Amino acid sequence: MNEFAESLDRLLADACPPGFVRAVERGASPAPLWQALETSGFLDAMAPEDRGGAGLPLADAFDLFVLQGRHAVPVPMAQTIAARGAGCEQLPRELGAAVVAAQIVGALERVLEMTLAFANDRVQFGRPIGKFQAIQHQLAVMAEQVAAARMAAQIGCQSDGALPHPARAAVAKSRTSEAAGIVAPMAHAIHGAIGITAELDLQLFTRRLHQWRAEHGSETFWNRELGRALLASDQPLALDYLRAELLPSRDIP
Repeated sequence: MNEFAESLDRLLADACPPGFVRAVERGASPAPLWQALETSGFLDAMAPEDRGGAGLPLADAFDLFVLQGRHAVPVPMAQTIAARGAGCEQLPRELGAAVVAAQIVGALERVLEMTLAFANDRVQFGRPIGKFQAIQHQLAVMAEQVAAARMAAQIGCQSDGALPHPARAAVAKSRTSEAAGIVAPMAHAIHGAIGITAELDLQLFTRRLHQWRAEHGSETFWNRELGRALLASDQPLALDYLRAELLPSRDIP
């Protein structure tokens, strides 16, 4: 996590606790959060320096987008940062996909942390449920999915400019959406009945995972796009295509 992200993390911990998120979802104004973000300058993190921004490239803004998911931010903070960086009001499809992929990572990591803590604290038959092999297996699958999602989302934002490489964005959104569809149900299965209660913070994140999974295209949509691009390319094998597209010699400007 870079210095920008560490500062934003502290700001969101103070200005956007779960209680505030719940209040906004019940109809309270998010204006105090917007004002804090605007005053701090984080919304201009990707804006060019000649427009008063920090000029961060997409790759360096990745951690800022992750924090939207990690704190269940109830306003489009990440989209605003990206839009100001790209100089547009509506995000291009690939940029939107890359941004949401990073948000998914933040929510996935928070869900995994909450589930690990619950499994270590919840005692059944004289020992924490995290000691049971079936639960350990589910936690291992969750951890694997979260790690793969973070790697894919980082690839999606790997650009020295404000816009992502199309194939990278496609892989990022496809893989993170797939992980969201696996991790969220497993988290609720481990938590049991308490997992669906409004009082538990878990649902703040799993609801967003389901929403973001479809936003800017689900894994089905992006897998189809990748398939079409592969068929249209001159690469003989899928692996060759992915190597050429995901590891190009230079990034887009």
